[in-house]
Order: sequence, then C-alpha cells, then structure tokens
Amino acid sequence: MVLRRGRQEKPVSNRTEVSGTGNQITTGAAGGDLNQQVVFGDTPGAATKLKAAQARLTELRAALEAHADDVHSIDGGRMALAGIDEQLRSGEPQRPYLELALGSLMMAIGSVADVVAVAEALKGAVDALFA
Repeated sequence: MVLRRGRQEKPVSNRTEVSGTGNQITTGAAGGDLNQQVVFGDTPGAATKLKAAQARLTELRAALEAHADDVHSIDGGRMALAGIDEQLRSGEPQRPYLELALGSLMMAIGSVADVVAVAEALKGAVDALFA
C-alpha cells in the first residue's frame, strides 16, 4: 500500500477504477493531498489451501474426541473448534479470529501429544491460507 502526503497536484475526484486482476479504489477527497492505492486480487491456490485446513480441522475434531478425558478442557476445545470451523466456512476467514481461536484451542488441549500434533498441523494449514 502506498500512502503519500504532499501538495495537491490533481483536482479532487471520487472514482473507482477496475483494471486487470485488481481494483484501485479512490474515494472521498483524495486528490494530491492523500493518494492511497489498494490492490485486491485472488490468492493462487486459495481453494486448495482452504480444503487442506478444513481436512486438518476434521482430523483435529476426531483426535480431540478420542482424547476427551485427557485434555485440559474438552468444552473449551469444542468451542475453539466451532470458532475455527465458522471462520473456515465463512468464505473469507479472518486471521485475527483464527489465531485467537487457535490459541484458545491450544490452552484447552494442554499437553496431550497426539492432539497437539494434529493441532500444530491445523495451525500450519491456517498459516498457509495467509501466506
């Protein structure tokens, strides 16, 4: 993102330009006082990465249920899984919410090695979504 402040070089305009694979949006009183370029585009392989994260989530759900008596808080783990599942199904997962839910999940799991290993695999798949 380019953010530049300086003297006004062009007249102020409100416009939306769409070109190529991205969008450049200029709104409000931008002109030369404040130029801001925002480019959005598709992330290559996003659908594949999302399916991989959902597969890890399914594996983790099974591992958590298999070790329900061993984890620190099964209810906390289920709530965290529900939050992660909701984000992954939303179509536009938000990284801060996923990281918060993953942190809660790790605290709920405790030190059960079998479940921690699957949770780490899920964390890796979620990180890959935003790479």
